[in-house]
Amino acid sequence: MSTYAASEAALLTAVQASASGAVFTTVNSSRGDFRVLNNEGVTSAAVLMQASRSEFGDNLGQGRGTHGKRQQHHRIAIVVFQARGQADDGTSYQALQVTTDALIAYLDIYPRLNNATNVKRAEVVEASEPRIRRDSAWIFQTVLVEVLTETAPVLVEGPH
Repeated sequence: MSTYAASEAALLTAVQASASGAVFTTVNSSRGDFRVLNNEGVTSAAVLMQASRSEFGDNLGQGRGTHGKRQQHHRIAIVVFQARGQADDGTSYQALQVTTDALIAYLDIYPRLNNATNVKRAEVVEASEPRIRRDSAWIFQTVLVEVLTETAPVLVEGPH
C-alpha cells in the first residue's frame, strides 16, 4: 500500500500550519486543485502535487537495513503562487520570495511533518526559479519536498 496520499495530506497540513495559519488556509491551498486560485480574496496560494514517481523498496535506508519494514520515497511539489494584481511585478516577485522563504524555513524545523504517521524524513531539496507569464495573473515558484516513509506490513504466506 502506498503512503503517498497520506504523505501529501500531512505536508498540506504542515503548509497550512506555517505562519500560524495566517498565509495558507483551506481557502487558498489544496492537493491538486488549482481552483483555489479563483477563490475570492486570494492573493497567495499553494497547490501540492506529485512531482515524480514514487520509489518502493527495502534498500532506501542508505544501507542501514530495514528489518522487515517497507520504505517508500515520494517527491511532492508545492507550487506557491502570488497574485500580480495591480502591483508592479517587482512587488509581487518580492512577496513571492518572502512567502516561499518563510514556508521553507517552517518545513525545515519539522523534518517529520510534525510526527505524521509513517514519515521518517521530509526535506525540502529544491526551490525553482520564480516564473512570470505575461498572460497570467499569477507568478509562481515550486518547492520540491522529498518524503521518506516506513511501514511494517503484515506478511501473509500460504494459499490464497
